[in-house]
Amino acid sequence: MKSLTALSKYLGCYEQWKNTIKQYNLKWTTGNESIASLERFFNPNLTLDSMLQRIKEMIRVLPATMAAVIRFTVLTGLRPAEACESVRLLRSGIPDPKYYNPSQQCLEHFRFPDIFLRATKKAYISYLSLSNYQWIRTFGPRTPTPTWNAIRLACRRRRINMDMHLCRRIFASWLRQSGIQPEVVDMLQGRVSQSVLTRHYLVPQSSLKDQVLDALDKLRREIEL
Repeated sequence: MKSLTALSKYLGCYEQWKNTIKQYNLKWTTGNESIASLERFFNPNLTLDSMLQRIKEMIRVLPATMAAVIRFTVLTGLRPAEACESVRLLRSGIPDPKYYNPSQQCLEHFRFPDIFLRATKKAYISYLSLSNYQWIRTFGPRTPTPTWNAIRLACRRRRINMDMHLCRRIFASWLRQSGIQPEVVDMLQGRVSQSVLTRHYLVPQSSLKDQVLDALDKLRREIEL
């Protein structure tokens, strides 16, 4: 990649090369990703318990609407910016079948491709129980939905770390610890494996929704302790 970039500049076709990178979603790599992953895996500051404590601290000290967004982010596994947009849509008065599917108890993000289906970062669905859905709607459309930046600034004013990025890690770790298949966790976080098994043969269990919602209900109780 580095050599091709240098060559494209020399030949005067750098813009064409950039478009090729974007079109085929090419990635830069240093070759050290596996080492970084191993170090993160054994980092004592990133255990599930320590991450939960840091998120609980944010929920405890932030205003109610911001705490609600953080709790929502933990329970959906969305990226912080996606979670803020999702809450905004839920509180905007959009009819249930348009976004929240009450029979399946899930948020159908794919119905809003401009927001959730970006080139490299996607979100398809998130399971959300009826009680959690009704709870997030109780704040009403007139209360402004906090943005990711607003939460970051609120954390800075209170002299605490902005650890909202940990919500997604907690979601994935908790579901995997609860026995949910890795392929399902990937799908719920917007990643679809290119393996033949996942794309052509793997089918979910009929009890998948109940298993995920049960695990998320236990996670909700954990962060509310």
